[in-house]
Amino acid sequence: MAYIQGNPVDGLKQTVTRHLFLMVTVTVVLAGMMIVFSDDPMAEMATIAAITISCTAIIGFVSFRSNPLALTMLFNPARFKKAVGEEEAVIRQLETLSDRCYVFNNLTLELFRIDHLVISPWGLFVMGRVRKEGELELNNSILHAGGASLDSLCTNTWRICHLLNIVIRKGWSEEVMPSPVIVPHAGHPTQLTTVDGMDVINAEHLAAHIEKGREETIGEELVESVAAYILKRYTA
Repeated sequence: MAYIQGNPVDGLKQTVTRHLFLMVTVTVVLAGMMIVFSDDPMAEMATIAAITISCTAIIGFVSFRSNPLALTMLFNPARFKKAVGEEEAVIRQLETLSDRCYVFNNLTLELFRIDHLVISPWGLFVMGRVRKEGELELNNSILHAGGASLDSLCTNTWRICHLLNIVIRKGWSEEVMPSPVIVPHAGHPTQLTTVDGMDVINAEHLAAHIEKGREETIGEELVESVAAYILKRYTA
């Protein structure tokens, strides 16, 4: 069984709690400082309120952008429960990987959110899950789900791969380019196999895609070292 890091519910609840605490703290401290140092707080109240609200909104935008399920958890519990079930189904598939593999779920890497990251002797795999319902199809070379564009998902998945490649090159002087993988929505499996250099793999085939028929391209020491770095740097 693979090493699994990250729970779709507990991790998100902790993150949302921290971010809400940060938003409240920043709002109170910023407003308090401007009132204290203002010559006429009442006359400048509109300006103070505008600045405070703007700063809080920016923090909130960054928080919910990096945690797209947060709003769903807060305002649509039924939909959140369904989304968590879909994520747990993917994690159960990844759990079946060899114990030489490390799986990180709901990881934020320099403001880029990763649904699932697998570090293994067969390579690194960055997985982006399709949350929008609908059949997958290519339209003008852009992947869509039920008519909705998935360009942002695909672009961010590629960006994370390049970012990890840079991190490994600088830290270990090794050239390792992670493989981008798009995981279709559980209710809409697809016959598509690749799009724009990314593999499209249904959840039940993820373990086989990673392990079977592949040559080992990364040494055990590097696998463990990169996994330890990710664990310490981005999950602590």
